[in-house]
Amino acid sequence: MKKALKHIWNTAFGIIAALLILYIVGMHFFPDQLKDFVGYQTFVVLTDSMEPTIPVGSLVLDKTIDKDQEIPPDTIISFHVNRLGKDAVFTHYFKKKEVDDTGRERYYTQAENADRYDDYATYREDLLGTYVFHIPYAGRYVQFLQSPFALLELGLIMIISIIYHILWAKFDREEKAAQCAESQEQEITEKTDNKRVS
Repeated sequence: MKKALKHIWNTAFGIIAALLILYIVGMHFFPDQLKDFVGYQTFVVLTDSMEPTIPVGSLVLDKTIDKDQEIPPDTIISFHVNRLGKDAVFTHYFKKKEVDDTGRERYYTQAENADRYDDYATYREDLLGTYVFHIPYAGRYVQFLQSPFALLELGLIMIISIIYHILWAKFDREEKAAQCAESQEQEITEKTDNKRVS
């Protein structure tokens, strides 16, 4: 019974770990398709702008925002930002929205301990998702898993694991065959001894 439970646990853990790794790698290569399919996406918090609520290095899970969804003030959201000419994703509090000089609705966001709104002009198309929960410091592992070195390492680990299981199964079969041969030999010896005694 213990062996069966251990096997079930190992199988379940392996499946969950494989799905998690596939999701993380998939988010690196196919983020838009995976986001649309699942309805959720993850982000890594790289700055201390949301501390202590969300520590640096945390993995944030966001639910994708529907097109017509109203966002209540003080909701934590993730959004695109043009930071120094590069696209970045921030996770801050949504505070309010107003129509700006161009006639577009601008979304005002604010960091945890900031005393003013963010300087970035954020519009509806920049919004990515609303905060669901975070896993402290797990983002560092996700960043590692998305690096080329980690993908190479994961490939090597999978190859080693496959070889290990193949060899283990072979040794297990050989051990069972040896035990079977030994028990047959023992039976023959016992029968021979019984015939001599009779």
